[in-house]
Amino acid sequence: MQTATSSDDQVAACAPLVNLLGGRVVATWLDPEISGYRRDRPGLRGLLAAVEAGEVDLIVCESLDRLARDAEDVAWLGKKLPYHRVQLHTISEGRVDEIKFAVAGLMGAIFLKHLVDKTLRGMEAAVLAGRFPGGRAYGYKRVIQLDAKGELVRGLLAIDEAKADMVRQIYKWFAGGLSSVDIATRLNAEGIPAPRGGEWNASTIRGDHKKLVGILNNPLYTGRLVWKR
Repeated sequence: MQTATSSDDQVAACAPLVNLLGGRVVATWLDPEISGYRRDRPGLRGLLAAVEAGEVDLIVCESLDRLARDAEDVAWLGKKLPYHRVQLHTISEGRVDEIKFAVAGLMGAIFLKHLVDKTLRGMEAAVLAGRFPGGRAYGYKRVIQLDAKGELVRGLLAIDEAKADMVRQIYKWFAGGLSSVDIATRLNAEGIPAPRGGEWNASTIRGDHKKLVGILNNPLYTGRLVWKR
């Protein structure tokens, strides 16, 4: 949910620290609106390539969690940067040494655990309130509704009648003896878009009865919402 200008704001905030350290900016790498938990971020990859090529000897950023949040990634950076004789300075932590890398890795792991717990607790509260905690199933549409505080009420779904007719038709075809392959072939022949666009395939129709996915095995089509399967 980061704003697109957040990275630019961070760059501006780092400028005084660069001057204080007597540094010269040779390049700037940004990853706007991409989670710090992802190691494959384009900006981070570019930064590390410059580190390996010996193009930088000091990195400046707002805080260590702008580079990495996962404990494994933080520990990895804690080894990689000193190996290439590159220092890391942040506005929040100052010079990041081995101890700060270790503490940051521990705090990142704790934060992530708490975030997961809070997310699951919020999802469970939504289910107990009769709302849907996940993405939309084919044949349903999202309902936009605000609460008394003007905030969006998440997890409200309604039947998309146009697509619901197709769900009913799929069940009729299957009850009539058509296989999931036959149904997918027929839908494609009639030019009906699949849930994510493109063509239908048998797995979308059939799904998995153990995982409760697929149109024929999703209990949501019987009005039953399954949580904590």
